[in-house]
Amino acid sequence: MEFLTAAQMYDYEQHIIEDKQVPSIVLMECAARAIVKQMKKTISLLDKVMIVAGGGNNGGDAIAVGRILHNEGFQVEILIVGNPQHYSEQNILQQKIAESYGTSIKTDLAKVDFTETTAFVEGLFGIGLSRPVQGTALKAIQKINDQHAARTFSIDVPSGISALTGEKIGDCVLADETITFGFYKHGMEKENLKKYFGTITVDDIGFFL
Repeated sequence: MEFLTAAQMYDYEQHIIEDKQVPSIVLMECAARAIVKQMKKTISLLDKVMIVAGGGNNGGDAIAVGRILHNEGFQVEILIVGNPQHYSEQNILQQKIAESYGTSIKTDLAKVDFTETTAFVEGLFGIGLSRPVQGTALKAIQKINDQHAARTFSIDVPSGISALTGEKIGDCVLADETITFGFYKHGMEKENLKKYFGTITVDDIGFFL
């Protein structure tokens, strides 16, 4: 079983994008559809789904998940956490696509009711976290963790865990299921972190070197 660090995974993705000429937006769409397929094993149209997305590409994955679920008839609300000046290009594109399909997108944490949510999709930071989560993102993590009856899906790794170091850094999302792609990520091999990852699903989205 192979556990990749964040740096190794970034290198792998760059090989796919640059050497195999697969656009990053295609990888993102494949990842999002794999997440939706996995989620539908445990959620239904009766669920109220909240997407909690950061401003990077992990958040872009999450926004794409929200748009796909919305288009399939799920009750979906997307909350984007972060400074708009720091949104990644792919994240901005996913926001525009989601908006064009009428998906509800909010950026004010205070205007979102977490208590009605029955399923969270958490895509705040992904594998590259290098310091403890602070500010609005930390409040979002705390609000997710407070909803004990809801099911939480984290994308790649629960925010608060670094695949750079394979360690928990400060407060962390308590995921029921972590969905990642291609390989296990550094930290998933640690016994003391299993309660944060929950069930780990590694999806093959069809790209090889």
